[in-house]
Amino acid sequence: MLYQFIHIDPQDSRTLQDQIKGDIAKAIFAGFVPKNTSIMSSRRLAEQLKVSRNTILRVYEQLAEEGVLVPIERKGYYVNPQLELQVPSGEQQQHPASQSLNWVNYLNAEHTVSDIAVKNLNQYPYLFVSGMVDEDLFPVSEWRKCSIQSLNKSNHRSWTSDDHDYHELIEQIRTRVLTKRGIFVGKENIAITLGSQNSLYFLSKLLVSKRSCVAMENPGYPEALHQFQARRARVMPIEVDRNGMVIDERLSSADVVYTTPSNQFPTTVRMSTERRKALMSYAEQHDFLVIEDDFEHDINFMEHSCPPLRCEYQSERIIYISSFTSSIAPGLRIGFIVAAAPLIAQIKSLQVRTHSLPPKSNCQTLALFLSLGYYDVLAQKLLKRYRDKWLTMEKAMNYYFPQSGAIPSLAGTAFWVEYKQGFDAERFEQLAQEHGILINNGAKYFSCDHKNNSFRLSFQSIRCENIREGIKQLAAIAKQILPIPRIEDCASAPLDSAQIRAALTNQTLLTKDCFNIPYRITLQADGKLLGISERPNDMDEGYWWVENHKFVYQWRNWQFSDIRYITIVQENGEIKRFDEQGYFIGEARIAS
Repeated sequence: MLYQFIHIDPQDSRTLQDQIKGDIAKAIFAGFVPKNTSIMSSRRLAEQLKVSRNTILRVYEQLAEEGVLVPIERKGYYVNPQLELQVPSGEQQQHPASQSLNWVNYLNAEHTVSDIAVKNLNQYPYLFVSGMVDEDLFPVSEWRKCSIQSLNKSNHRSWTSDDHDYHELIEQIRTRVLTKRGIFVGKENIAITLGSQNSLYFLSKLLVSKRSCVAMENPGYPEALHQFQARRARVMPIEVDRNGMVIDERLSSADVVYTTPSNQFPTTVRMSTERRKALMSYAEQHDFLVIEDDFEHDINFMEHSCPPLRCEYQSERIIYISSFTSSIAPGLRIGFIVAAAPLIAQIKSLQVRTHSLPPKSNCQTLALFLSLGYYDVLAQKLLKRYRDKWLTMEKAMNYYFPQSGAIPSLAGTAFWVEYKQGFDAERFEQLAQEHGILINNGAKYFSCDHKNNSFRLSFQSIRCENIREGIKQLAAIAKQILPIPRIEDCASAPLDSAQIRAALTNQTLLTKDCFNIPYRITLQADGKLLGISERPNDMDEGYWWVENHKFVYQWRNWQFSDIRYITIVQENGEIKRFDEQGYFIGEARIAS
């Protein structure tokens, strides 16, 4: 309110009008008075200051004459929209500016910094970033029905009271969510939280100190690293390979192991059965706890599901955390912890002491959403949509990044790409953003031994019809950073039409896709193609021919069924392929 900025001092040598005028002007130029609404009426301001209304009217008129205010008939006075918000000439500051503090001396600085969120996502048509969902699939109507139902007389008491009981949501999670994951526990083993980060906060607060050693995956989840570093724990990074987190003697010194075994973040690989067994054996032998983060279980659209550790091993050493962020919406901010009853009791007590309990209205709505079967329907829609996106991503990566070294994603909603050595992923991320494409640079996921040639492409929020063009543009940007060999770099000349027919007719070529998965292509004399990948149930057929010294082919399903014109160079016993622009796209060898 305007009167709060006005201070009348009877000892001041200035007139009453000048004091009021000066304080109003100072508030306006300091930006405290909004431009889009009228300022307080002269009558009301006079009542608050206990002065004559004519005094206020005269002040407003003077400010209007000076261009500070603009009168609008029947609406009042507004701040001049053309006004530059700076201290007017002749106006002296009443108090000298205090010297800025060096906050480095006060803050307990973190070792890593979170990403700065992009505010206006509408200007980015290609969103390959994590932490978002497909907004088109959000069940607005069903959620509204549950929200309205939670407000009726029979339900509203469960969230308008001041108790700390979440029994309805806990019961739905216990009976409808966890049972599908093979986890069977009592209500005393579940705590509701504000999402996975909040769950990690409570666990690090209760289980981790500066004397603790926490082993976690590298690359891994940055927010987990933040929580452990905030407790001044010694973080021991453990590398990740194609079988998940490496399990060895280093874990013998750990107090807590944080892992994402079913869908490793960020690489998407799954921990093998042998390593799962070894991890639990080490946990029993060396007496440490395991925090299992199962962040995308309900949207695992692949044929062979991967059960949680908590399902395979009924051990109190496993502390299981998950949330509804990836399946419903990040803004819902509801997650849960499954653990032994004594730990759950301590978590609930800490929630009460820190006033960090989840909003009961949201929890009541979610409980109804689960109980009425809406969540099951949503999960099926997500599985179908994400599988379609996954297949489109796979085709696009093979088409535009044939030598990328992407990890074959078997779970989750992203592809982890380990590109060629010497590739600058940080610059790649910057250039992509300038072209309207948002990606996640892989270096930010490493706690040590940072690799700057990797990046993560999430397809959770991008529209399926935008995926191909987005990957195509990314491939073009990648060529600017690390040029790909061209046909001019070959020592041998390209094969002509006759040489192509002689070299390839009735031959079988052995090559690899962008995931380094081998596949074989048989080129029959009648022009038919047969492609068989080592990936289960992955085969296709098509046609090939020779035209203007180009090897031409078209698959029925692979590579978007496009007709491709390829230049062939036979060199050092290999068949090297170059695309229409002359860029190298891969090599193959003829099967003996």
